[in-house]
This record gives sequence, C-alpha cells and structure tokens, in this order.
Amino acid sequence: LPTTWPAFPDRNDIDIYGSLTPAKAVGGDLFDFFMRDGKLHFCIGDVSGKGIPASLVMSVISSMFRTLSASEDGSDKLVSAFNSSMAERNENMMFVTFFAGEIDLATGELRYCNAGHNPPFLLVDGKPQMLTTDANVPIGIVPGWKYSLQKCTLSPGTALFLYTDGLTEATREDNTLFGEERVCDRLSRLKTTASSNEICAYMEDAVKEFVGDAEQSDDLTMLVIRVLLNHM
Repeated sequence: LPTTWPAFPDRNDIDIYGSLTPAKAVGGDLFDFFMRDGKLHFCIGDVSGKGIPASLVMSVISSMFRTLSASEDGSDKLVSAFNSSMAERNENMMFVTFFAGEIDLATGELRYCNAGHNPPFLLVDGKPQMLTTDANVPIGIVPGWKYSLQKCTLSPGTALFLYTDGLTEATREDNTLFGEERVCDRLSRLKTTASSNEICAYMEDAVKEFVGDAEQSDDLTMLVIRVLLNHM
C-alpha cells in the first residue's frame, strides 16, 4: 500500500492521504492510487474475514488494480473484471466490498463505481454529504453482475472521504457502534482548510476516544482526496 507522503510533491492540484490500522498483524483492507494522463485513479476495499486469508485476497486485488487500470478506463469495467476473476474461483465464499474511481484533475469530473462498499462522504465548503452510490453487490458473489458507472463534478476545495466499515462499526465496551451519524458529525467539526492528513488524524483520534479500552474488532482504513485548483 502507498506509504510515501506527500504522494505527489510536484503537484499543487491534489492533496491525498491514506491510513490503515489492521485489527490483526495482517489485514484485509486495502487502498491504492496512482496518476495516469492527468487523472487520479484510486480505490478502497474491504475483504471479508481477517488475518492471512483476507490479506492474500487483498494483495491479489491490489495487484490487479494496478495492472488493469494502467490501461483500462472506466471504473465499472475494472470492478467487473475483478468480479469475473474472483467469482469463478471462490471456493471459500469470500467477497470484497470495493469502491473505485478516477478524477480528471483538469475538469474535476469524478467517475466511480461502488461494489457494496460504504458510501464515501463529500466535504463541500466544510459541510459533509454522503455521495450517491448505486446498490451494486460486493465483488465475488454474483458472476456476471453488471456494475454501474456514476459521475459527478467536484468543485475546487472539495474533499472525498473514503473509509471501510472499521470506522462506522468501531465498537466501545457497551457495544455501541461509532456509526455514520458520528462520522458525519465529526467531519462537520473540521476546519474547511484541513488537509487530507489532518482529516485522517482527526477521525482516528475520534475513534480512539469513542472506543476507549475496547479491543479493535476490525481493520480501520481511510483515504482522503482533496481537489485544490480551479478547473480549466
């Protein structure tokens, strides 16, 4: 997974940061991104289960993302290819919730495909709103599923906050979940100028404060992408 920050030190049109805190020594969450032809290609995913089996599937999906999206445009085509590969050889009945997208940094257009993953939040002028996502199934469950492609345009300064269910399902000792409402509430408290790194750090601290001494039950992964410049 990406570990070098800032990821694009020579660019002033994008601010991106990601973090992964596994529940075990190895995890089944993933995120990745890279730049091609002026577009930021990115993904986040959560493999069912934990430990080594989940991490092996995670590594395969991560490798396929890099390989296929290096030449393929269309997040729906990418997710469909993942699904075809995994659904045909899925004796262990594992699945992956997955969100893939690409942002054209010249226009701000976001094209994305959601495969049963938690809908991301958009931070527009400091106000969080959930991104509209179609109800597609996770990768690996239904062979031949037709995944949909969605589009929207990100205005300059908008941040895209992606996460796995290790955030919303973080649980304190009385079995109360952190939940989407708390995610939205905490995001609304951020400064409009908060960097991607600062957003991740703030949400990590919010979860730690919430769960207290309770043991971490699931991998926690976040990816924040902020588009900075006016589009041409």
